[in-house]
Amino acid sequence: MFIKKNYIYLLIWVISVLIAIIWTFENSDKVQLIKEKFKSNKVKIEKDEKVNSAYYSLTLKEVKTPIWSKYGGIETLNNQIIYVSGESDFFLLERKGLRYEFKNLGLKKINNNKKQFVRINKSKLGDNAIEYFGIKDVLIKKFNISQNKLLLVSSLNYIESKDCYNVSVYQSEIINEKIIKISDWKIIYSSEKCLSIDLTKKPRFAAASSGGRIVKFDNENILLSLGDFYADGVNGPMLSQDLDNDYGKVIKININTKVHEIFSYGHRNPQGLYIDKNKNIFSSEHGPRGGDEINLIKKNNNYGWPYATFGTNFKSYNPSVNDSVENKTKRIWPLDKTNNTHKGYTRPIYSWGNTFGASNLIVYEGNYFVKWNKNLIISSLAGKQLTRMIYDFNEKRIVYVENIPVGKRIRDIISLDNGKIVLLTDVGIEDKPEIILITKTGK
Repeated sequence: MFIKKNYIYLLIWVISVLIAIIWTFENSDKVQLIKEKFKSNKVKIEKDEKVNSAYYSLTLKEVKTPIWSKYGGIETLNNQIIYVSGESDFFLLERKGLRYEFKNLGLKKINNNKKQFVRINKSKLGDNAIEYFGIKDVLIKKFNISQNKLLLVSSLNYIESKDCYNVSVYQSEIINEKIIKISDWKIIYSSEKCLSIDLTKKPRFAAASSGGRIVKFDNENILLSLGDFYADGVNGPMLSQDLDNDYGKVIKININTKVHEIFSYGHRNPQGLYIDKNKNIFSSEHGPRGGDEINLIKKNNNYGWPYATFGTNFKSYNPSVNDSVENKTKRIWPLDKTNNTHKGYTRPIYSWGNTFGASNLIVYEGNYFVKWNKNLIISSLAGKQLTRMIYDFNEKRIVYVENIPVGKRIRDIISLDNGKIVLLTDVGIEDKPEIILITKTGK
């Protein structure tokens, strides 16, 4: 009887092992995903890619971030790379010999009430409530108001009592740069007009069109780009041409007095903003289909949206839209007043056809890629590439364009003090973004 029982136990054990092996084989991808989600910050996935450009053979070192995040941004502090996730986690990317490691800085998160927003709205918005609500950009600079460098982030901010949200800028001081210790966060700006998730119907909660890029303007002021949240007179009320709100604008904010003003307007979704050493202000902007733009921003200028655009209706590239009389209107952006001329409004210095998906941009001002000096470098989402442009500063026009394939959706771009370039990729709900370090091959 005892032996029989042992056989039964052995048989059960064998069957259990077989089931476990089969389950593991059939669900290996799921197991790997679970492992990825719980990897420690010190376990890195790195890969090098080689890309050729006109002047340089480039090495793209791709380093997976330790956590999932949509949006967020990258910045440099003493030639170190700071990564801020869309969830307000702060990491330092450190080089350890031949490897890179993310160090969790353990900084206090901003209080943007995301948990409350998701709890109340996820049933209506699905994963969009998680993906699109969060940090949009980060800036670390020295200003006159403090002996220390300031750390600023832009983010959506939920006001639960009113069930609406805005874009706010949060500020703290870096009181110790060696160990990266910061002061408490405070809000120095919130966009005027609190928005409902029902501002637009298609899409509902269009926070992918929020802008949110921050740059230092001078020793007391920053500029902040704000999108129109799809409220363009077709998909919702028109905000960009209405000067009684802050959306579809570039906003100038005094970080000491907290006074803000509209700097320029008539924008759709300005994803990129950069001020070069000669105080030229460049912006990269999402237009409608075939209408992404590079603009030279001037104070009080009206850039036309939604009355002027080189873009078209989103249906114009749909194969089902033919050239019959009833369908011709589907190819045209319905509010274009200028017949593709921008007459009466400030024209972009460049506009893409078809799909590009401009995100951020820089004017390259380093010495490492010396042949790129003073070139515009624009990152793209849909295009999965960098575009290098030579801009004639005297004639105010683009004279050369080169596309450099990256193969990843790029959310942010910065240059380090040593002139090397760093990218942040953009991902979906089940992946982690990457930091990509661009160097010359063999250097």
